[in-house]
Amino acid sequence: MYNVSGTCPNRYEKRCGQVKNLKGFTLIEALVLLFIFSVISITFLQVYATGTRLIIESKNRLGATALANQKLEIVQSLDYDNIGTVSGIPAGDIPEYETISVNTTQYRVHTFVQYRDDVFDRTVTSSPPDAIPNDYKRVKISVAWGSMGVDQTVSLFTDVAPDGVETSAGGGVLSINILDAGGMGVSGASVHIVNASAGVNVTTPTDATGNVTLPGTPAGAQNYVLTVSKSGYYGVQTYPPYPTSTYNPVDEHASVTAGVLNPKSLVMGQHADLTIRSKDPFGTDVPNINFSMVGGKLLGTDPVTIAPVYEYNQSLSTNASGSLDISDQSYGQYTLAESDARYALYKLSPESVTYNIFDAPAGQATIIDMILLDTQIGSVKAVVTNAADNTAVAGASVHLTNTLLSYDKTRTTDQYGIAYFPTALPPDFPTTQPGLVAGTYDLTVSATGFADNASTVAVNGALIIKDIGLSP
Repeated sequence: MYNVSGTCPNRYEKRCGQVKNLKGFTLIEALVLLFIFSVISITFLQVYATGTRLIIESKNRLGATALANQKLEIVQSLDYDNIGTVSGIPAGDIPEYETISVNTTQYRVHTFVQYRDDVFDRTVTSSPPDAIPNDYKRVKISVAWGSMGVDQTVSLFTDVAPDGVETSAGGGVLSINILDAGGMGVSGASVHIVNASAGVNVTTPTDATGNVTLPGTPAGAQNYVLTVSKSGYYGVQTYPPYPTSTYNPVDEHASVTAGVLNPKSLVMGQHADLTIRSKDPFGTDVPNINFSMVGGKLLGTDPVTIAPVYEYNQSLSTNASGSLDISDQSYGQYTLAESDARYALYKLSPESVTYNIFDAPAGQATIIDMILLDTQIGSVKAVVTNAADNTAVAGASVHLTNTLLSYDKTRTTDQYGIAYFPTALPPDFPTTQPGLVAGTYDLTVSATGFADNASTVAVNGALIIKDIGLSP
């Protein structure tokens, strides 16, 4: 079929081609078969792994349910007066937290007991109020495993009524409301309540309205320490009154007066993520800028100056790219101040009412640009104010000229009363700051409702800040 050279003679050319095609087709078949086998094998392994995981999770859930039922049976076997958690409200013999191993699975058991004020015989908020708001006890057993998230937790409830006629448990009713930044209740927030003098140490989640109500809470004056947390939210807590705290706290420790309803409200917002960037007026990044930032959650006020005291007060620095990310902070107002001798803070972008203050909304990412002026470049910063009350004059016309240097530029003051002269006006300024040529410049300011103001300013290779007060 083949000649000595290994080529196919003409008379066998068709047959040789068939053989060649047959061999190539067989190889493709083998590759296709291998691919199909691989897909089937991978699919089988994935199904097997998923099935195994579901079986294990089902086994863990059944174990958690059985454990929760077992704990409820123990609770129901106790005397009514003993149903409560150690250091809880009401107090009793049951540990609040337990770690129990069943076979190879470790479970975390949380028991929470609270008095319930049933609407059947009025409540403490009714008119007239229910004189005995501790109608019965509700017991919640939560058993968690694995990551202990919502999908790996089993919770069971039971209500236990007292024997005979209900009697007052004493104390007062502590009602805790957890609100978000918009004033809505935060459900599922973990509220940790501690009163060392009364032996109270208990943790419970808020209900769908963001409330925790605890009848039978022992009386106490500003000694209930509350700490609240929830995933995705900036935590909140209470503080002791002044002078134990060095300021007058906004959120003081809670008090409970016997026989009455004692409401306490705390506000917590979702995390705010911040990015601070340092730039010059032309939009160029300025690296490695030191600055301070104060604000966020308001803790209280200074007892002497009444100045606000904030939780966040840090010295910071942007990186080599002129940026800094600050994650999981409190919402609220923040004040920025540069601490780099070469640069002066011009304003922030986006602008707000005050040149160095910005708002960080709850649950949002905020990008703030610090616009910085290079103090070692010949330039003029004119600050125009009302001489009568020192308020900024926006929209004033500031005319800077030097006839010998053929310099003649006019700026309009911004909302902060500032006009900046680094070089020519857009669009003819370069991408870098060359600065103004050294010399004495004439400065004329005019604004509606004010007398014109004329002065001179000497520029010599540095930033000159010129304060101008206009007379009405």
